[in-house]
Order: sequence, then C-alpha cells, then structure tokens
Amino acid sequence: MLIKPNDVLLFRESKNFTAGEAHVARSQLPLPQTIAGAIRSKILVNSEFSGEALKLAGLERRDNGRYKSVDPEFEIIGQFFCKRKSNKVREYFKAPMDIVKSKGVDGCFYVRPINVLSNYVFGGRDIHFESVNGYIEGNNLVKYLKGELGEKELEGAVVNENELLKRESRVGIKLDNSKTTEEGYFYKVEFLRFEKDAGVSVWFGKDADIVKKHLDNGNRLLKLGGENRFVTFEFDDGDPIEDYRDSWKDIRKRINESGRFKLYVATPILNCIRRDEGGKKCECYSWNIAKAKITLNGDNHSGRSLKEMIEIDGVYPLIGKPIAISGWDYALNRPKGNRYAIPPSSVYFVEFNGEFKLNEPYLKLGELTKLGYGLCFMGVWE
Repeated sequence: MLIKPNDVLLFRESKNFTAGEAHVARSQLPLPQTIAGAIRSKILVNSEFSGEALKLAGLERRDNGRYKSVDPEFEIIGQFFCKRKSNKVREYFKAPMDIVKSKGVDGCFYVRPINVLSNYVFGGRDIHFESVNGYIEGNNLVKYLKGELGEKELEGAVVNENELLKRESRVGIKLDNSKTTEEGYFYKVEFLRFEKDAGVSVWFGKDADIVKKHLDNGNRLLKLGGENRFVTFEFDDGDPIEDYRDSWKDIRKRINESGRFKLYVATPILNCIRRDEGGKKCECYSWNIAKAKITLNGDNHSGRSLKEMIEIDGVYPLIGKPIAISGWDYALNRPKGNRYAIPPSSVYFVEFNGEFKLNEPYLKLGELTKLGYGLCFMGVWE
C-alpha cells in the first residue's frame, strides 16, 4: 500500500502539549501503530462496523457496548518511507548504526565490536565517531546484509532526511468565542512536508487481499496523524523484499559457516511489556533481543525466542535512544501509558553455535508485531 500525503502531516510526540504552557508541539516520524490505526479505522468506516470488519480490524464488542482491542486478522510486515523513481517505488530504511562518520576523517566507515580485556567496545577507522543518521535505499540495504556494501560506497549510499521530507514550523494563537486572541496562548507546531514523489510504503503479509477489498471502495482517502490531515493511497501487488528473498539462502549459509551474524532492526521493537502478578517486570523487558518472542507470518513461532532457537555465545548491541510510545486508547477512552521501543537502525552483533534454519528472509521480535513492530533482517558479519 503506497501512501501519498496531500499536504503536511503531523505525528505529535508523546509529551503533553498545552498551548501557553508547552508552546512547541514537535512532530516525530510516524510510528507503526499510527499507520495501523488509520488502516483499521478505514476498514471499520468503509464496512459500517460490520461483524466481518470488526474481526478483521481486531475489535471485540463487550457486553457494556464498548470495544476491546485485540490483534487484527491481517498483518503489517513493516512501513517505510519511499520515493517513486522512473515508475518504480523504492523504499528507504534507516541507515544501520554501524555505519558512522567522524570529524576529520573522509567518508563513512563501519564499526564493529572489539574484545578489550574481556569487555567489548566498538571501533573502526577512528576512535571518535557518530552514526550517520540518514537513510539507505532497499537495494543498498540488501548489499549491506550480504556484506557487499564497501566503505568506499557508504557516503554515496546514505541519503539525508531532507531528500525525503522537511520539517516545517507554523505558529498560531488561541482565539476565544468572540474570535479575539487570548494573551499567553501563542504556540508553534512542527509538521512534516514530504518531498515530491515521496510517501510511505506499507507492506502487508497475511490476508492482504482481504484488506485491499475492505479499503479499496473507490474512496482512496485516509485520515492520518493529527490535525485531521488526509492522504491518498493505492495498491501495488509486487514483492517488496524480492531481492533479499533471492539472496537469503546464500546469506543463511554464510551465517551458519561463520557462527555469527548482524541483526538489523528495521522497525521499532517493543520487547515484553507485561508484568507478573506481583507487579515485577518480565525479564525480557530490555534491550536483550535474545529473549524476545519470535513471530513469523503473523503467527507465534512456537512461542520460541532467539535464545531457544540457537545457542547464543554473545550479543553486542549498538542501539540508539529508546523511542517513547504512547497514544489514546479509544476502547477505554483514556491515554495509554508510555512504553519504550528499541529504535530502527539499531544493530545487534550475535555470536552463536548451532544452525540457523529459518526459511523466511526476516523475523519479527517482541510485541505488537501484527501492527508492524519488530521487523528485523539478518546479515553477514564479516
């Protein structure tokens, strides 16, 4: 599903905003649950809340007339920025965090974990470095996962956010009932303005045809984000990971031969969010992806974790600042509490014993994977 903004879009960050008190409302990049929520709402409205639509969108009607939110029947594999070039849609992924740059050093380079006195540090061509914080096209991501994206190619492969969208600030002031301005209520809102031919690509997995049937009724408008902004959408029947799927057998063979791999986080990972009866946090509520549950094709993969599939000798995380995730619970009519996700672009270097036997070229880790969270790709660790 290809989404094209009609105007600027707003995806307000989770911080409270009250004009006059917190006078700046910044926009973050769209989260998976935001895209999924817009699609679920469209399904319900188009079908006038029919029983089939409720089941597909993941809503159960309670005895008191309210609804309980459950997993939808369809699966969103992931969602990414995209751009149409020469009639072909190209997705853009957050540049992996092991691609870095350093002041005074030409070009970009890779960093990797280095053992120092039984501890590990990350190092490369320079001791001082920072992530490039950009995007790379899908074809370059496949080369990266195959271990074929050389350091000399990195600078040309990394795309700045400004080539996809720009952040646009607008100011306003509160008006009373008589349309007179109120003193002390000046505010500024930051919107996202997408570049020409840029948009969002949403990958569907299970039951994609059913979703298309419920969405594509002639009205291809979708309300997305804040401020009642609309986008248009269309469908494309192509396989967005065809190149990676064709390369997966060779990548898997090289991973098993070396006993190590890189796990690239493509969409945010929400690790375990539950608590036991005593209120104690579950052990896997952390950056530790080894204990996160795996799902494939929208179904729980026998309830197993990465640690239960292979014998892990070491996990070396290179992760960014956790993403705060909140929102409004329409079923309970109250704000949702903050949760924190491992951000996309994070890279885990994993050493293991055994054989990796996954046939799918990707896996999903953590919670809310049907809404697009937790998409990871595995690549060669040279």
